Amino acid sequence: MSQYDKFAKEYIAMRSNMFDKKMNAEFPVMLQLLGNIKSKKLLDLGCGFGDYANIYSKKGAIVTAVDNSKKEIEHAKNLSIPNTKFMVYDISKKFPFKNSSFDIITSSLVFDHLEDVDTLFKECNRVLKNKGIIVFSVTNPIFYQEGSLVGKIKILGKKKIFGNYFERRKITRKWGGTATMEHYHKPLEDYFSALLGNGFELLSFKEPQPKTEKITWHCRNPTFLVIKLRKK
Repeated sequence: MSQYDKFAKEYIAMRSNMFDKKMNAEFPVMLQLLGNIKSKKLLDLGCGFGDYANIYSKKGAIVTAVDNSKKEIEHAKNLSIPNTKFMVYDISKKFPFKNSSFDIITSSLVFDHLEDVDTLFKECNRVLKNKGIIVFSVTNPIFYQEGSLVGKIKILGKKKIFGNYFERRKITRKWGGTATMEHYHKPLEDYFSALLGNGFELLSFKEPQPKTEKITWHCRNPTFLVIKLRKK
């Protein structure tokens, strides 16, 4: 069972509320980097309940959206989004698509749930057309969840260093009261080694800083990264 199946109802409500209040921190930057997507074949990896796929469809894209949460895909299908196909699939495995099937791949805050990003980018390269692009976001590794923030503080006059950026590890935390969420902390080196080693060139690297005061935490901390790549 997907982690998200355990608290899909709460998660969908939370994300919908973020959209209503315009409190999304990284997606506006993703849209900016995507540019014109009209008539483009777009693969959305880790699509959740279809909130972003809906926007891509409205902008004219032909969308294939996959997620390993059956409950969220059920919700997404009920939205009846035009020109959009939803599938339940685990993207840590080989993608169920032919070579050179898509113009664009997108993914929002999903790749940091995967331990093996080398295989991920290899598959992205395979299913993308020549000169196809990827726009994705991840949580900034320097700022990764509980116990990961790197820095130093003074305690009783002595400096104490906390966090270890270089330690690759699984982080498990509670979400929605009873469910647990798993992430894999990886230094940026792992992402760039994987994308450069699998035939991509870097087009853009952004650290979103929202302008709205409603999300002050994200305005003052490097919470997210948004990256744009092109298949060579």
